[in-house]
Amino acid sequence: MTDYPTQPAGWYYAQGDPPGTQRYWDGSSWVGGPQPVAGAAAAVGGGGAAAGAALAEPGARIGGRIIDGIIWAILGGIANGIFGTLSASFALASGDSADISFVRVLLAGIVSTLLVAAYEIIMVGNQGATLGKMALGTKVVNADGSPADIQTGTRRMYLYIAVGILSVLPVISFLGSIANFVIAVAGLIMLFTDDQRQTPWDKVGKTLVVKK
Repeated sequence: MTDYPTQPAGWYYAQGDPPGTQRYWDGSSWVGGPQPVAGAAAAVGGGGAAAGAALAEPGARIGGRIIDGIIWAILGGIANGIFGTLSASFALASGDSADISFVRVLLAGIVSTLLVAAYEIIMVGNQGATLGKMALGTKVVNADGSPADIQTGTRRMYLYIAVGILSVLPVISFLGSIANFVIAVAGLIMLFTDDQRQTPWDKVGKTLVVKK
């Protein structure tokens, strides 16, 4: 092992230890044995580990996302139903159905996006997993292996919120559809090619998805 006489106390890789591990350096000497590093590639058979937990398999992540997608659709339907009822009432009262219909679509899209974001943020922040992830036995952790919190869930939703709002804006809404498609395809590819199986959401959120 190589010592680090000028390095402050902290966790570092010690030469000679297994790949994907770190030891604690107290400023003058190593303390304790090697510990797994979050997201480090496993020494055998590929796949990574986060603080001792194995990375979730791509199939489990895809299955969990499908379940959550159904929940997203339900939340979107609720938003559309609420604003559909309200817009119909206003249209009858004002007689201007075209403008009200436009406002309904805009508001329903924004509220639907925020409802989905709230679902993801609250579930990840409080449970470490959405219902879909729970069903498939996976959970979200921070890239350093620490438990997810509300801040973690919020970071993971930055992309979704940005693209969701873009998708309902007049004239440029097509950009949101393109961005959604690109992110979805990139995420699918990265599940199989990234050494930490991080999708764009994970990269932005600085998270890993691991087995429970």
